[in-house]
Amino acid sequence: MVKKLTNNLGLKLLAILVACIVWLIVINYADPIVSIRYSGIPVEFTNQDLLKSKGKVYEVLNNTDTVDVVIYGKRSVLETLSYENIHAKADLEDITIMNTVAIQVYSNKSNDQLDSIRQSRSVVELNVEDLKEMSYTINVVVNGTPGDGYVIGDISQNKNLVRVSGPESVVRRVAKAECSVGVNGRTSDLSTSEGIRLYDENGIEVTHPDLTQNVNTVDVKVEILACKAVDIIYNYSGEPAEGYTVIGEPVADRTAVYIAGRQAILDKVERIVIPDSMLDISGRDQNLNATLNLKDYLPDGVRMINIGDEEFDGRVNVKVEIQELIERTFAIPIGNLRVENVPKDFKAEVLLETNGTDTDPGKANLEIRVRGIADSYTNVVPKELHGTIDVEAFMEKAGVSELLAGVFRMEVQMELPEGLTTAEKYYADVRITAPEEEETKEDHNNKEEQTKEDHSKDEQ
Repeated sequence: MVKKLTNNLGLKLLAILVACIVWLIVINYADPIVSIRYSGIPVEFTNQDLLKSKGKVYEVLNNTDTVDVVIYGKRSVLETLSYENIHAKADLEDITIMNTVAIQVYSNKSNDQLDSIRQSRSVVELNVEDLKEMSYTINVVVNGTPGDGYVIGDISQNKNLVRVSGPESVVRRVAKAECSVGVNGRTSDLSTSEGIRLYDENGIEVTHPDLTQNVNTVDVKVEILACKAVDIIYNYSGEPAEGYTVIGEPVADRTAVYIAGRQAILDKVERIVIPDSMLDISGRDQNLNATLNLKDYLPDGVRMINIGDEEFDGRVNVKVEIQELIERTFAIPIGNLRVENVPKDFKAEVLLETNGTDTDPGKANLEIRVRGIADSYTNVVPKELHGTIDVEAFMEKAGVSELLAGVFRMEVQMELPEGLTTAEKYYADVRITAPEEEETKEDHNNKEEQTKEDHSKDEQ
């Protein structure tokens, strides 16, 4: 059997080769129908302006804008085609009430020689909406903190509005338009160009392929200013009505403020002084309450700023308290008056002043009238009050350089609790004794004593 198969082997192989060649010739001559597959052919839309002219915009749903195709035709024809020759189109003029558009697949080469084309889908599914346009204010958001001792000043931008257009459902999601600028650690002005981003009310960025803006960037300049804290000085002018007095200094709900400006200007500002004419209490018998705007009293080139979360608009409330003066009469024991600054070797004593015939030094009083507000009289005990008589001040006022012996009327300075003053000036008689007079008096007393002793001896 094997021998029969191997006999004339060369002739047999030649016969097989000839048969194959004949088969190929027959096949090529017959040019049979075959198929070829192309995937992911993009759908091209035509007459898009037709929808836009109607104020409409569309969105493709479910990724239906690509199609897979199988093309049937003679092999000789299909062998000349490639992916670039296969096209799919959808004419938006033929959109249905279901918002679908038929897909037409064709070849831009030998299309009339193709037997048939099968496609994975026949229509594009669309979501058609009204075209909406809205304008938004462009907000500049500054991120970061300038260097120590510096704050953010004015922020300027070359565009303030952006017009956004697109599907109504998308445009209505937009709540704000922002551009972000970073100033961390800066000590000088910043100029930059930043992109505009759209956000919804939750701060989530809104993007969409059909969302367009008339401007996409904005030029921003951020001013960086030096800053420091300064005190506010309040003054008042005028005098209250007769019988009334001002209690303390003006009281305000703001005693210091942060200010900012160029360093050269800021160095010259040590405090903010409110003119006393702004707090005029002339003839008033009630408190003065005023609201002032501190911005009105800032030097040129200086502004107030807020630090942290503080929100201060510059308005401050100021109060000048005015109360009625109450007058009372106090009897001050003469013993509570002390004489000071008596020249060396001189002696001084306050002469007694009594009512009626009582000459008890403990009952001798100096009556004074005192004025003050009601609260100032609390815990005041007249007999515990003291006063001083300054001999040196008396001599200076009298224009004398040497003190002489005698009785002089000198002014009494009362030591009163805070808030109390004397209604007028008070005086006391002071006897000044010179050293020689003191010695003479002592000799005279000794002589009187000696005389008394001699007389007593004579009587015995």
